[in-house]
Amino acid sequence: MLKKILASVGIGKASVDTILLDEQLRAGEPFRIEVVITGGEVEQELNGLEFAIMAEAKAEKSVGDDEIKYNKSLVLQSWKPMLKQTIAPGETITRQFNLNLHPEIPATRLFGQRIGKIWLQTGLDIKNGIDGSDKDPLTILPSPTQLAVLELIEQAGYRLYKTDIEAGYIHAHEFSSHLPCYQEYEFKPESHSFFGARELEVSFVDNGEETGVLIEVDRAFLGDGYRSIAIPNELDTIEAVRPYVEELLG
Repeated sequence: MLKKILASVGIGKASVDTILLDEQLRAGEPFRIEVVITGGEVEQELNGLEFAIMAEAKAEKSVGDDEIKYNKSLVLQSWKPMLKQTIAPGETITRQFNLNLHPEIPATRLFGQRIGKIWLQTGLDIKNGIDGSDKDPLTILPSPTQLAVLELIEQAGYRLYKTDIEAGYIHAHEFSSHLPCYQEYEFKPESHSFFGARELEVSFVDNGEETGVLIEVDRAFLGDGYRSIAIPNELDTIEAVRPYVEELLG
């Protein structure tokens, strides 16, 4: 009886461990995971599993006359596969699942550097007990189209100096985002021109067929200006995206 009481408050309960079967992922593509559930000290009833793609995003809120910046965790995707069975003490249950990343999921690695914090959260629903959970960081690479755009901007004389995941949505003439956050790449020019751009902020919205590119250009004395364009995803090399990017930067 004591063990059952302890398990109900999280001591000696069943545990869950998720193993990523694909080391590197891309938004819009499938990935595989293996879930290993290990029984605790008493028999317990499993009601199901829950997977969620989570992101840490920068957000702002007004407090009086001040704008407060803070980080918040956002749910970008979730799945709830059924798993209705009893697990005995010390028993191991293994299941594999195929999941698909949303095409707008931000990247977490670029040019060998980590640029965002996104993870897979696994929850185990246990009857009359505290849910077990597991948290696994994801390595997500930019799509070939996005990478070609970023590399071409660097070739045009700009240096990437900051990348953020921002809470909120993007709206442009050609496209709109659907997830509660977006990624922003901030570039500065290698050499300064009196009337040239002081900063570029680049964001992407991929719908699976086209990649929307939104650029905010900060020019001295001229203020900020927004430009946008949609690039077909089959154009995935620097030369293929060059006409589109040059139109944005021109």
